[in-house]
Amino acid sequence: MTTEPDLLQRSQQLLGTPFDLVLDNGEHLQVLEIVRRVPGRRIVCRGIWKSQLVYVKIFLGKQAERYATRDRRGVRLLRDAAIATPELLCETGIEAQKKCRILVFAAIAAENAEQAWLQLEVGARLQLARRLVEAVAHHHQAGLVQTDLYLKNFLVTEQQIYSLDGDGIRPQTFWRWWHQPLDNLARLVSKFDVGSVGAWLPELLQVYADARGLNAVPAIKDMQQRIARHWQADMRQYAAKVQRSCTDVRTLKTPSAYLAINRAYDHPGLLAALEAPDALLGKAGVARLKSGNTCTVASVQIDQRNLVIKRYNIKNFWHWFGRMWRPSRAVQAWANAYRLQLKHIATPVAVAVLERRCWGLRREAYLLTEYVEAHDAKMFFADQTVDVEVKQRVAMLIVQLFYQLYCLQLEHGDFKASNLLIQGEQPILIDLDSMRQYGDVKRFQRRHVRDLRRFMRNWQNNETVRYIFNKAFLTVYTDGKLLHQAGIK
Repeated sequence: MTTEPDLLQRSQQLLGTPFDLVLDNGEHLQVLEIVRRVPGRRIVCRGIWKSQLVYVKIFLGKQAERYATRDRRGVRLLRDAAIATPELLCETGIEAQKKCRILVFAAIAAENAEQAWLQLEVGARLQLARRLVEAVAHHHQAGLVQTDLYLKNFLVTEQQIYSLDGDGIRPQTFWRWWHQPLDNLARLVSKFDVGSVGAWLPELLQVYADARGLNAVPAIKDMQQRIARHWQADMRQYAAKVQRSCTDVRTLKTPSAYLAINRAYDHPGLLAALEAPDALLGKAGVARLKSGNTCTVASVQIDQRNLVIKRYNIKNFWHWFGRMWRPSRAVQAWANAYRLQLKHIATPVAVAVLERRCWGLRREAYLLTEYVEAHDAKMFFADQTVDVEVKQRVAMLIVQLFYQLYCLQLEHGDFKASNLLIQGEQPILIDLDSMRQYGDVKRFQRRHVRDLRRFMRNWQNNETVRYIFNKAFLTVYTDGKLLHQAGIK
């Protein structure tokens, strides 16, 4: 028999599957795979029940009954509105365990929309975006909104889109009958490619209006502002989320240390290495990438993975006194890496972050990321063996990255060419400890102009490369005034 502590532990740690559960009615449920976990609260599994493949939500803790009831109610609202959703086959508990409720759903042979999205080429994603907008329009026409609107909450087949997660389904609020659906639509569109939303928005709004039979298409400027607010809120929330234990990250906090580990890399070998991080930097054969007063960077191997460790040094007493009260630059870089990951902007995977502390006061800090085998942009564009056409394509991708940062109101803060790696033709942004998110548009635009100017200074002695970037910026950016302020003409 599986007891509650076992399930709570499985919601928090990557423990093995399969395992069996005995339900209240004596039936057996075999769990094949845990596909999602919310520590201490919920596990979503793929399993077998009555000889059929099913998906199972296991709700844990004091609020288990409440959340299960809310999920079941949402499923009923969808089915009453004739909106496609997986069939709820059974609601039950676990034998001899009170603080646990289980919902068993029919398995649909389909990918979730996020998986389908990532497998498509960028140019082919518009059609899927249209289908998702139409599905959400049907929600709104039925008087419903999905308050937890993520691409993972839709299943996609060639013929149908299924809505998932009844827990997030709510009736529309009467006094927000117009603004609530538009804000909900903006939340969906904010999950699409940041750099494509501007070009797609007129068509997507027309699809939405047609699906609902509206006489007027929602105003583009209003929707752009709503989408930008969702981008800002999502990044802020996710950056805060990855600094505590959650689905993606496990944290440990003591008076002498703060540690956050990417769950995909959470293995005993990594934990052992982080007990003495300075030993990694001083180990024989370790390749030092940078040695300076501010930081020390080295390439290391842990658990047969090639990683980069960056130690943020304390230069003197006054430097320590100024840093000990606030989050370290390592933690800022960690949070920023997840901001970029959330919006599918290429950056090395953040593996772990460690702050040494003395009774809560911060000391040295360490950041571990995946090692990326690549040349930096300075070396790439100086390489005479690289064709001009390839350089033009890479320049366009770099400018598109800049435009994504512009849309998201993110300042990098140190756009040296060495902080852009080129892997194949893919630009990868590194050194994120100075990155900052802005809420005020005008203030951000000034900082973005500074980023642009700093980047273009890399090519002040190379007119050919400077011309390539000027042309790319003028092609991608719609705000010529902003480029003019940065000296890009």
